[in-house]
Amino acid sequence: MKPLRFRSLTFRLTIWYVVLLGLLVALFLGFSFKHTRNNAREDLDESLRETALRVATLWQRRGVTWEQAVAGVEEESESRRSFILVVEFEAHKNKEPRELARSSSVPTGAFLLDRDLYVQAESSGRDGPLFRTIRGSALAPSPLRVCLLETRDDAVIQVGRTTVRMAGELRNLAILLVLAGTLFLVLASLGGGLIIRKALRPVVGITQAARRITAEDLSLRIQTRRRRDEIGELVETFNAMIARLEESVGRIRQFSADVSHELRTPLTIIRGEIEVLQRKERSHEEYRSVLESTLEEARRMEAIIDDLLLLGRIGASARRALEKVSLADLAARVAEGRKPAAARQEVDLVVTAADPGNVPGDASLLERLLANLVDNAIRYTPPGGRIEVKVEEEDGRPILTVADTGIGIPAESLPRIFDRFYVVDPARCKENGGTGLGLSIVKSVADRHGAMIEVRSETGRGTAFEIRFPRTAAAPASTAPGDTG
Repeated sequence: MKPLRFRSLTFRLTIWYVVLLGLLVALFLGFSFKHTRNNAREDLDESLRETALRVATLWQRRGVTWEQAVAGVEEESESRRSFILVVEFEAHKNKEPRELARSSSVPTGAFLLDRDLYVQAESSGRDGPLFRTIRGSALAPSPLRVCLLETRDDAVIQVGRTTVRMAGELRNLAILLVLAGTLFLVLASLGGGLIIRKALRPVVGITQAARRITAEDLSLRIQTRRRRDEIGELVETFNAMIARLEESVGRIRQFSADVSHELRTPLTIIRGEIEVLQRKERSHEEYRSVLESTLEEARRMEAIIDDLLLLGRIGASARRALEKVSLADLAARVAEGRKPAAARQEVDLVVTAADPGNVPGDASLLERLLANLVDNAIRYTPPGGRIEVKVEEEDGRPILTVADTGIGIPAESLPRIFDRFYVVDPARCKENGGTGLGLSIVKSVADRHGAMIEVRSETGRGTAFEIRFPRTAAAPASTAPGDTG
């Protein structure tokens, strides 16, 4: 099912990218605007302070009155219109502020401020001028930025200037920043969307490839182009998964073919025997012989089915809780049950056990593992031979060994002995009643318990299967080996 466009990963990543980028751009533009506004206000305050200091400097000259000082400064700064007022204020005498001089642009009484401001200016005189923004002044409809500078003779020089120009410049700057930020955000969003889409293109390829893959064709792979990023790792993982699936499906197909072949053979024999009986009347001995042969083939089929069910149970047992199993007790129990068969084969069966402690596992499966190895050893060891089951411990690792002096396994067959239905000598296997699944069961049980199998064999001299279990939590104390054979 194809995801909706607004629910696709590309769309959601792009939205998140745009939102985060928009927040960053807004923060940057807000910081830039605030910094510029503060700088503009500081420049305006510095200009007002310089004008007030210039008035104070001119007045300090001999013979210069406040009116002359204000007029002189007004002439010097014609390009920058300022409202200048000199106020006499004596806070300690509790008198109201009185105008001493004013610029030509200031009507009488139009620029006088609240008494509290003059008190603040007088008290902060040592720290520098007092700056305030005055709204609703009769001098101008826009707010005034005012500087109040206290002098030594109870006079306050008051300089004001409208903020119209500064506000206009800031407004233009805000518009420019918004437009530039919007344009940048749009371009960055388009570029980011393209980058995200390109980065996720292999994911689209994976999706399309997954839709084309079926059980009939698992050979499809995605080209990685040797990418070293997360997408490349995802593609490699996907290809590895498909390779494992292809191998598993191949094994299932081979297994199905082997099962069909193994079950078809006894069925064919049974059917052929019965069809021969139907052609004409037979003697009692012939009927009995056919029934015995049919029963033998039925038992063979039953053994194959039981082994297949056991292999399935081994896989399912991975979810079962493990118990503590004593390999020494297990070896003794299996050997005791196989001694009659070994005696009939005229083979000596010996158990040597140095108790390495308990192994966490499934007791019934471990018993089947050892039984299959001992049965194989009895089956392929000629009369007069010897089979030894040994339990020992090495570096905290329990080791179970089944060694015989049998016919051995050819070197070319060793890599395949654990494959299902593989037999080294089909004629001898059929004669001894083997199903070709015994060693497959051994390998599956060993894998289930995390054990490793090592096989040593020499044709005509015997075979040894060594199973090494994982290290136990604490290596047990060694005990003297005992021979139970």
